[in-house]
Amino acid sequence: AQSGQANSLNPCFARGCSAWRSYGLHCAFSESRSFFDGKNKLIGGTGHMTKNTIYLFRHGQTEWNVKGRRQGHLDSPLTAKGHSQALKNARRLQRQCSLNSDVTVFVSPLGRSRQTALLILAELGLPEDRIDYEPGLMESSFGLWEGLTDAEVAKQFPDTWQARTADRWNVRPPSGESYADVHARVAEWYESVSIAETTLVVCHGLTSRVFRGIYAGLSHQQVFDLPEPQDGFFKLSDGIITYVE
Repeated sequence: AQSGQANSLNPCFARGCSAWRSYGLHCAFSESRSFFDGKNKLIGGTGHMTKNTIYLFRHGQTEWNVKGRRQGHLDSPLTAKGHSQALKNARRLQRQCSLNSDVTVFVSPLGRSRQTALLILAELGLPEDRIDYEPGLMESSFGLWEGLTDAEVAKQFPDTWQARTADRWNVRPPSGESYADVHARVAEWYESVSIAETTLVVCHGLTSRVFRGIYAGLSHQQVFDLPEPQDGFFKLSDGIITYVE
């Protein structure tokens, strides 16, 4: 398949796809489960079934992404590559659908996601006032770990680092959020909003994984294992999640 083009295969049989490959979690339209390895894959979900479509973007690469530093509620600007990723994703979206007047845009208010969203909307020719900034889409707060690399966290906070490693879903970083906390606020946001025929969501790596887990009804471990790409985006429609690159 050419980049940015859809493949109509059932998600449970999508091993041969290119731009739309199965990333192998729970196939909603089969009684069995299929688990495959890899990043760019397609899953069917058991969560929300809707005729409307959500296009889910992660912000472009940032300076702290390059340095391996946890950002959380802190921020760093997009790199030149991050700018390019946002523009390329907008062009991929243009190849996917015809954007009409019924487009809603939900964006995390953190700087890197705002910057990414503005680049995408400008490329699509959509006005900035389409954006609804949603605190529920913010990245997980890593509290006192923000600005640090994993190696620095393990050295400075050995006890909570070990506890978090043992129970990633429930243990909070000092003054931060757990996966369970993020799941609760993202689920609350999702239940409270009206999803238009075409909805764009721009958020963050961990938040995106949690949201996809909610949509597809995934287990905690499956959420941990989901990818956080910046060179593409996810299409959520009819209970199926596909990755567009």
